[in-house]
Amino acid sequence: MRAIVIYATCEGQTERIAKRCADVMRRSGVPTDTFNVTRNDVAELAVESYDAVMLGSSLHYAEHDPRIAWCIREHAKDRAEAEWLADEFLRNERIEPTRRACFAGALRYSKYGWLKKRMMRWIAEKSGSKTETTHDYEYTDWDTVDQFAKDFAADLIGNKTERLQSSLAS
Repeated sequence: MRAIVIYATCEGQTERIAKRCADVMRRSGVPTDTFNVTRNDVAELAVESYDAVMLGSSLHYAEHDPRIAWCIREHAKDRAEAEWLADEFLRNERIEPTRRACFAGALRYSKYGWLKKRMMRWIAEKSGSKTETTHDYEYTDWDTVDQFAKDFAADLIGNKTERLQSSLAS
């Protein structure tokens, strides 16, 4: 039973979440690789050699990173909006996941250029988030990330056990 976490990241928060999920899954007994589509050639990715795939994408200006959608084709202001955007993304890409979640990311003002910093500050101000651009702000609930990864791994281990029991009964 092997899994892979495929992700696209801009400022690095999605990468942190993806690597955290992979670590938790490994500790749960599921060998897990990570693949960053922003740094690696998608042609090198052999998705078919994995039993499960977890996808992660940053969300900027109400859009998922186009590199994650491209990868799939090749082989929020608030949580409700993020959920809606995730649903829309999955519909557009014709994916039906067995488990999904949306995690808050971070405002990495220190990594933004002049224009993006002002745009993100404006968006943050509208949503009631912190707007002091001399600081970075992390909103990720790491306990929720860990629980999601544990549940994902448990699903895989449970499915493997069910398949084994089914084949033994035959």
